[in-house]
Amino acid sequence: MYYGEAHSALDEKGRLAVPVQFRRIMDALDHDTWFITRGYDNSLFLFEKSRWEKLLQEELPKATLEPRKMDFRRFLVGSSSKIKLDGQGRLLIPQYLREYAGIDREGVLLGMEDHLQIWSETNWREYNQRQAAEYKKMAAELFGTHTFNAAEPKEEA
Repeated sequence: MYYGEAHSALDEKGRLAVPVQFRRIMDALDHDTWFITRGYDNSLFLFEKSRWEKLLQEELPKATLEPRKMDFRRFLVGSSSKIKLDGQGRLLIPQYLREYAGIDREGVLLGMEDHLQIWSETNWREYNQRQAAEYKKMAAELFGTHTFNAAEPKEEA
């Protein structure tokens, strides 16, 4: 399972150095083949090969002539590329995906349990600033509200 945030540099060829915290998990799980594609909010998604295959076979709407389904498959599958970690622990991010994500020299890797995300450092910072006010609202919607009577002052009659 992948989790956490790590900042990393890209070299002049567009290779992102994968931090050791993620490489250890990749090695332990034998995750050497990845599919990288466009993600939401100008991020990139990385799916390990077996997770990618499950996504394509079981979770994505099948390719049909229905325009919305086809559009989404174009977005996710049409922009994907198969990549592998090189001997020095780097992933080569294709130019068109670096441009989509606005990644120039610095990237941020996020562990999202079953996949990784790559963001430009600038986009990640801006996204967090935009979302800051929404996190409490999201938590309330996702987890509901809880009242703890012991912590509330009691009214006197």
